[in-house]
Parts: sequence; structure tokens; C-alpha cells
Amino acid sequence: MKTVRPWTAYVMIAGGFVAGVGTVVSMTNGFHPATAMAKSSGATKLVGNISAEEATTLHNLNNSLTSLAQYVKPAVVHIRAITGRESDGQGKLIPISGSEGAGFIYRKDGYVITNDHVVSGADQVTVVLNDGREFKGAVKRAPEWDVAVIKIEANDLPTLGMSDSKSVLPGQMVMAIGSPYGLENSVTFGHVSAVKRENAVPDNVMTGQTERFYPDLIQTDAAINVGNSGGPLVNIDGQVVGMNSSIFTKTGGSNGIAFAIPSNEVRFLADILIQKGKVVRSQIGVYPRDLKPFELSEKKLSGGAYVEDVSPGGPADKVGIKKGDIIVKINSKAIDGQIDLRNAMLEIAPGTKATVEYLRDGKSGSASVTLEEAKEAKPAASKAKAYTFDGNDLGDLFDSPDMKKFQDRMKKFKSQDDSSGEADVAPLHSGKAKFGVEIGDLTPALRKKYGIPDSAHGVVIASVEPGGVAAKNGLEVGDVIESIGGKKVESVQGLTSEMGNFNWGDKAHVKVSRYAKNAQMSIERDITFK
Repeated sequence: MKTVRPWTAYVMIAGGFVAGVGTVVSMTNGFHPATAMAKSSGATKLVGNISAEEATTLHNLNNSLTSLAQYVKPAVVHIRAITGRESDGQGKLIPISGSEGAGFIYRKDGYVITNDHVVSGADQVTVVLNDGREFKGAVKRAPEWDVAVIKIEANDLPTLGMSDSKSVLPGQMVMAIGSPYGLENSVTFGHVSAVKRENAVPDNVMTGQTERFYPDLIQTDAAINVGNSGGPLVNIDGQVVGMNSSIFTKTGGSNGIAFAIPSNEVRFLADILIQKGKVVRSQIGVYPRDLKPFELSEKKLSGGAYVEDVSPGGPADKVGIKKGDIIVKINSKAIDGQIDLRNAMLEIAPGTKATVEYLRDGKSGSASVTLEEAKEAKPAASKAKAYTFDGNDLGDLFDSPDMKKFQDRMKKFKSQDDSSGEADVAPLHSGKAKFGVEIGDLTPALRKKYGIPDSAHGVVIASVEPGGVAAKNGLEVGDVIESIGGKKVESVQGLTSEMGNFNWGDKAHVKVSRYAKNAQMSIERDITFK
């Protein structure tokens, strides 16, 4: 999650996409408070009635943790991204929006790794090292995977090693470090709560995606907040096990449910970006998932990627691969799970023939598949939750190449919705402020349509004018406008009336909420009406 300065505010629910040492003083070699002692019954006891041996263990643990923080900190960076500039009226360009996040040094010759959502859409990226030096950076992005590499002109930099994330287990201790709310080098400790989590996270609008789908995440209870995105999650050996990316929150703050992209995935994508400058993905035309433990046991398998669905007319469909098949090898490379299959699509160039070995009803099979270039990412987690209309799975419509069918159904969906409260917020008269949206009161139908909970208050955005003020500030259909200019919004009539108080060029602070997958993303903008 990137921290956004007052000129914009963006909370990624994750958020990654989604840690505390900025104001914490580490005292590894400095002052150590004296232990309070007391005598009782002729024997010396420590405060709390712990033994000297127990106190020594605690001091050793404390020293180990502070030493770990001191070891990791030099390789962690603070990232500032400026998105867009405008004239201040005197010919000077000033930033109109921006964000902050974290990252870590991957190579001593100046390669820094961070989340793509930290730098997406930025006109200028500045990397601030732990020693205070600042460098302008050149960005190479892999938006679909939320990984980015920044190259700065510096050498002999401290780096962090990358652990094998396949060895990460629930319960192990980890440390997160980043810049929550701009507080650089903030450290928090916790544990790995779970591995192999899937999550769909509402995304920064600058990427052009409404969500990012993360198929493999490490869950941790280390406290992570907005601004920790891109920072490392390290083990007790100071090795990176994951990159902090998102949090699950209904308040915008840490609830102890945070997610990190595994180090193996981060390193794999970073190497591609460094070597090639971009990530080109092939597609085989299947939607894979990992086999569940009972399936592995029943089928006496150690791994494989279960084919949940096959894209009609895709490469796999053309050679007879079917739903329910288990892909175990591609070009003699073992496929232990869906991540191995997805990574194989990055390693093998589009147009190349790949030998795919699979199991069907316990019997082995193989096929020579000509991979195609993936021109468009599959919509985030469309299979993670079933959305239905007229008995049809909208997830299947997303996957269908016939987008006209999908568009027709969505038009029908919209026409049947209760939109009786919709109105044009912005007066279109010359000189008056224009918001560029149509809105509706929060009727039960609209709450159901956009997944808005009963506890939410405000008005829902029913449409956004292309190129308008709202669109330029990243607001979307389904967002709930909660307040404008510090005043709560309760109805269409109330917002329309309030908009009448603003003229062209006026500024107002707008607070909006976005709901997806039972999570909330809070968005705040200082909007200039035009």
C-alpha cells in the first residue's frame, strides 16, 4: 500500500494491496536500562518473579530482534512518486498528486524492487536511501503481477538476500519494514499466518485495472499499513520471504491480516524486467488451481495444476485438454501447482510449441500445444466468487471471447436496476462546478448490484463522464460518495444542492468508499471542479 500525501489519498485494501521503525530508536549498541532488583527471603529475584536465566533469554531475544532490524534497514528504501503536474498560475509546474511507498535494494548496482501500484502512472519516481541520499529512478513494470523494478544510478549498495519462499511455513517469525503513512524505516514483527492465499484487491486507477488478482500470497499478522507496500517481509536470518503488498481492512488501518507476494515470484519477475525490460506472457488457455490436500492423497500425487476450466478455442482446447485434467509437466519441467504453470507461461515465448503432460482419470496423456501471446489479462478472480444474472455465471461471460454478449447483458442488467434516484450532480451551466457523474440514492437494488453494505451511507456513482473531473480523479461506477467539502452526503438531493455552492475552479475535499469482495477501499481527493 502506498501512502498518499494530502493532495490525494488512496487506501489500498489489502493493498498489499498489503510494519513500524520510522520513529523507533534501535539501541543495539547503545543504552540498556538497568534491571530492577529486589531481595526477598535472602534470595535475589527479578521484577515479575522471573529467573535470571529467563531474563537472559529475554535479553538475548531482544538483542537478536534489534540486530535483525539494524541488518535489514540499510537495504530498505523510501519511494516518492509524483503523478501529474499543473501550473501554479505563475508558470511554475507543481505536483498535483503523488504517493509514497517502500522498496528494497535487490542488486548493489542500483536495482530496487517495489510494488507496481506504488509507481504506476508516475511521471517521476524518487528513491530515498537509508543514508538520506536521493536518486531519480527509471521504472520497469509488470502491472499484472504488481511487481516493478526501479534503476537508480548508484553502486556498492547494501542488498537483501532472497529466501526460497516455498520453504515458508505458518507460525514462523517474520519482520516487516517500510514507510507506513510516510514514516520511513518502520519495523514490526509477527508471524506467517498462512501461505498460498488468493486475493483480489481493488487497485489504483492509474493502472487501468479495477482489481489485481494475486494467485499466491503469504499472509502475516505483522502490522502493515498504507505506505508499507513494496517493503520486504524478512525471516529471522534477514532474508526476504515476501514483498508486502496489501492488507484486509474495513477501516483503512491494520487488522493484523496482511499479504505479501512470495520472494520466488518477486525474484523471478524482477530478473525478467532487468533482463528484458518488460514481461511478455504466453497463454495456454486454462484456468488452473492447486490440488487440495485430500485430492493429492486420493490421487497419490505430490503436485500438479488442476484445470478448472478451458478457454473455448484456446491453445489447450485445440489439442483436447479438458476441464478436470491435471497438468504435471511442461517441456519436462515438473508442475507442482498453479504458480509453476503460470511461470512457465513467462518462460516460454508465444508461438512456441510446448509438450504438456497431464493426467486424466488416473491415466497419463500428453499434447503438443502452440502457445499464444496473452494480449489481455484475465479479469481479476472472476472465478473466486460467482456472480449470476438470469441464471448465467457472469464469470463465464468475462472469460468469453464474445464480449458483445457480455455488454448486451450488462445493458440489460442496468436497465432493470432501480435507478429512480439518479440525477446529474453537476449543473451544466457556465461558471458552475461540474463533477462529471450521475448518481443514485442507495436503494436495496443498487446496494446489491455493487456489493455495498447496509452500514454504508452516501450516494452511489451510476455513471462517470469520460474525461470528466471524476474520471480524472479515479472515481468509478459503484463508488459511494460519503462527503464533500467536509459535509456528509445523505442523498442525491443533498449532494446536488451542495454542488450548487461550488463554481468552476473551486476545490473541495471529497471522500469516497469502494467495495469489493466484502472489503472496503477508502479514497480521498482534493478535487478542482472544472
